[in-house]
Amino acid sequence: MRKMLVILAGLTLMAAQAAPVWAAESASEEEGKAKAVHQGEMVVTATMTEEDLNKVPSTTFVVTDLEIKEKAQWSLMDALRDVPGVYIRSNGPFGGATGLSMRGAQDGQTQIMLDGVRLADPISTSGVMNIASLLTGGVSQVEVVQGPQSTLYGSDAMAGVVNIITKRGQGKPSGWASGSFGSHNTWQGSAGAQGQVDRFNFMLSGAGVTTDGISKVKIGSENDPYRAYQFNGRFGYDLNDNTEVYFIGYYNQSKTDYDGYGATGLIDTQDNTEVTSYTSILGLTNAPLAWWNHKLTFSYGSVDRDYNDGSTFTSYLTTAQWRHNLLYKDINTATLGVNWQQEQGEYSVPGAWGDTLDKKTVDTLSFYLQDQLKVLEGLYLLGGIRNDHHDGFGNRMTWRVGASYNLAASGTTFKGTYGTGFKAPTLYQLYSPYGSQDLGPEKSKGWDLGVVQQLWNKRIKLGLTYFNIQTDDLISFDLNTWKFNNLEEVKSQGLEFYAQAHLLPWLGVDFSWTYTDAQDQGTDKDLAYNPRDKGTLGVRLPLMGDRLNIRVWALYVGDRYTDAANTGEVDSYITVNATATYKLTKWLSVYGNVINLFDEDYVEIQGYNTLGLSGFLGLRAEF
Repeated sequence: MRKMLVILAGLTLMAAQAAPVWAAESASEEEGKAKAVHQGEMVVTATMTEEDLNKVPSTTFVVTDLEIKEKAQWSLMDALRDVPGVYIRSNGPFGGATGLSMRGAQDGQTQIMLDGVRLADPISTSGVMNIASLLTGGVSQVEVVQGPQSTLYGSDAMAGVVNIITKRGQGKPSGWASGSFGSHNTWQGSAGAQGQVDRFNFMLSGAGVTTDGISKVKIGSENDPYRAYQFNGRFGYDLNDNTEVYFIGYYNQSKTDYDGYGATGLIDTQDNTEVTSYTSILGLTNAPLAWWNHKLTFSYGSVDRDYNDGSTFTSYLTTAQWRHNLLYKDINTATLGVNWQQEQGEYSVPGAWGDTLDKKTVDTLSFYLQDQLKVLEGLYLLGGIRNDHHDGFGNRMTWRVGASYNLAASGTTFKGTYGTGFKAPTLYQLYSPYGSQDLGPEKSKGWDLGVVQQLWNKRIKLGLTYFNIQTDDLISFDLNTWKFNNLEEVKSQGLEFYAQAHLLPWLGVDFSWTYTDAQDQGTDKDLAYNPRDKGTLGVRLPLMGDRLNIRVWALYVGDRYTDAANTGEVDSYITVNATATYKLTKWLSVYGNVINLFDEDYVEIQGYNTLGLSGFLGLRAEF
């Protein structure tokens, strides 16, 4: 069955190779779609105000819902793999524990958000939520902002932020549904509806995946099943032309079988974990005056992890934020706000080596101020400052400055930022038997300089950025004391290059290359599992008046050390994926996608498995 599905999906792709003969279709329509993919995006995460992507000082990348749909990516982590400067690794496919590193920073030093609200698992070691089971249903776009962002977003935003933005209902009510079946007995489906009726707007989405999976470990012989379900929605009501109240809800439940350690190392085991996470956001936006608008949000979230040995870990995150924007014409925007968050966590681990931690609580109260100033035509300056008061270590002040200068005549933009960031110790690092309440925050300072060049009537976009991040007081486990301590200093620097081109009405190409030198300053050794080189190459072929769409994209990851002493190493690899979508009717499409087209045998983390050649076929309806 697996081979048959791969062949069928491959034939769908191969049948398209003669398609350039139909390429003389509606050039203007295709150019519009290309701009939607690559150019002119509006982003909100970089400054907390809606801005043109080309004007914000911070290096920012956008993953659109169109790109996610065309690549048939149901997993959020897969949608992020190709972003320059971002490296993702997992302990095996289908739900394996996943880490995200940005610009060489450690896992947990990049903040993950849902509509501007932090997603976290405060009782976990790193404090971050495992993104392995987050699905893409109902997502409008994902904004990735690089460089220290703690001035706006507080703890964890040392290397940058990833903001998952939920679709907002608009226009005539409409719906969608899709389903696919493929290798490893994998079933995937999603459905939803959105629209606006008078003053009420809505979006409701559901998605799920279930699979027999493959062994999480390389030497394993049994499959490790996996399932995940997600429901999310956004409901808003316009009280008047200047005021909206809205609710955003997100629920995710997953069960993952995984393999563990035996006397000889990694082996097949019968371990599994069930994770349930929930986040709700209640918000109000109001613009009472032309020069003043504000936004008030309350959120509550929880993460519950249950293991088959009886261990349970539960965490809660509650936040409240009130943000104001004060505008003077198109010259100046001042943003000021107050943010409060409460982290809570508890766990119970049975057995002779187990222990129990009763619910612990840490509050953080923050105030921030940012100012954006248009000095000259095309020249924008930015400055901000923030103070966070943490129950444990007290006050931590962060700041950021930035500038962008756009030369409209030549299509050239220069940009740069300098800022500081921090990461508060997690509840586990503070209160577990291995923790210490004397821990201070991790601290970072980082800067970047870049240039963006647009050519050929904005059909080509080139970007080059140098970045440098210095992290001090990194929290590490001290084998001498068997406690967490502020021990290490790490420096990461490198270059990011990207190119996006709409060369012909039926041909789009994108390319990126990131070089990262991330080292422990105490040992001059490379950080484990941080590749020095990462590259991507993608081709988009919209053909037959956009009835047929083909995507092919490749990922290169260089050699990585597997330990802090740099004594072990895993090899570089290249994977190639492809999708083809054909519109049978105005509302019904068939699609096929192939993962790891050339069956590359590779490793992300030593000892753990990765997907070989896999194929999937599906139907998608939009009505």
